[in-house]
Amino acid sequence: MFQLKLNKTMKNFQWSLISLITASFIHLMLRIMLGKEIGPSGLGIYTLIFTIYMLGMQFAGFGIGSALTKYIAEYRDNLSEIKEFISAGILGSIVSGSVMGLFLYILSNIISTLFFHNPSMINLLKFTALCFPFIAVQKAVIGSLNGLMDMKRYAIMNITQSISILIFTVFFVHSLDMNVRGAVLGFVIPTILVGLVSPIFIRNYLKVTQKFANKILKEFSLFGFYVVLTNSIGIISTEIDSLMIGYFMNATDVGYYAVAIIFIQGLTLIPDAIQRVTTPLIATFYGKRDIESIRSLIKETVTKVVFIILFIDLIMIIFGKTLIRIIFTDEFIPAYPPLLILLIGYSIYAAYVSIGTCLASIGKVQIIFKISVICAGLNTILNVILISKFGLIGAACATSASLVFTTLTNMYFVNKYTSKKYLGIPDSNIKSYHTPLVK
Repeated sequence: MFQLKLNKTMKNFQWSLISLITASFIHLMLRIMLGKEIGPSGLGIYTLIFTIYMLGMQFAGFGIGSALTKYIAEYRDNLSEIKEFISAGILGSIVSGSVMGLFLYILSNIISTLFFHNPSMINLLKFTALCFPFIAVQKAVIGSLNGLMDMKRYAIMNITQSISILIFTVFFVHSLDMNVRGAVLGFVIPTILVGLVSPIFIRNYLKVTQKFANKILKEFSLFGFYVVLTNSIGIISTEIDSLMIGYFMNATDVGYYAVAIIFIQGLTLIPDAIQRVTTPLIATFYGKRDIESIRSLIKETVTKVVFIILFIDLIMIIFGKTLIRIIFTDEFIPAYPPLLILLIGYSIYAAYVSIGTCLASIGKVQIIFKISVICAGLNTILNVILISKFGLIGAACATSASLVFTTLTNMYFVNKYTSKKYLGIPDSNIKSYHTPLVK
């Protein structure tokens, strides 16, 4: 029985890793192509549009995907309850996604001209707004599959979207020479198509009953409210550097910084894949009040991830400049200094990413929100001060310092709220049937 659980866990991790590797590889290939086809300035504009898209996506989904992962994992043995959650989640996603899409469409002029001083972004943001209802539905489906631990279908959906984005972008930018507009359409159109077909993956769980509306209002609203604010603040915290570079400097500098970020994202690839597996595991253990297994899983996961990250760091330090020259061109060499500084913060943060949804899995979304507000505030202040004085180096320093602070703060509360004292569980009720993530 133990071996079966271990095998299933490893297979889920493998599918999650395959999904993330595919997405990250395609993301890298797209940035390389865009850097060569449209240059640093075009890449900078695309990066700003995509950052706004990522931020808007959080509000569009309203945290419903995360809520579905948590509740489905907790009610794993109650099929009727799971169907209620999934059905409510899909309907709620359509509503929240439509509202966010309309909101961005209306504000596209203000964002482009008053903040970034770039009128060419107006129509690009309007195109982006069209895909929000569809990405919201897709996130709900992905959250459901994650909660069901159906990582194979989870991976298939993500891989399909990533490949579609690559194909459409290459066609629009390289074949039709549509420049930045083609790059934006390259991710908007596939997002709409995948969002339309994604409910097929969970069609057997769709069920409308009298409890339908109540599920949205009672089960998802509060949890989703804190999740969406927390995730949005998290994106602002990690993307504020690019946004502030766009505000204080120009699109070309955003393009340089984007190249540094592309390499840095490799640090969180494996931890992010592991997180897809630890999230439902922690929620399941918490549902059974198996606190010892939660703590063991956290310790084991973080320790092993640290060694992996240190090895990747060594490669980036030695070969980083050479890789920039080979993959991009000498024109992007200004990305190397901020890359080295970002390595510090992201290396520490990457270890936390592997168990980053622990507090959400045990229902402490309010705590996550408060931590995120403080960390995002610190990051914003540091970026405003340092970018205006030191440019790209200042952005990297501000981000690294903020990530270190964020990691230490979150790990403190993870340790605090997974202790027997704060969970109020007597020793006699503590169970221990932990299934290791990696043997």
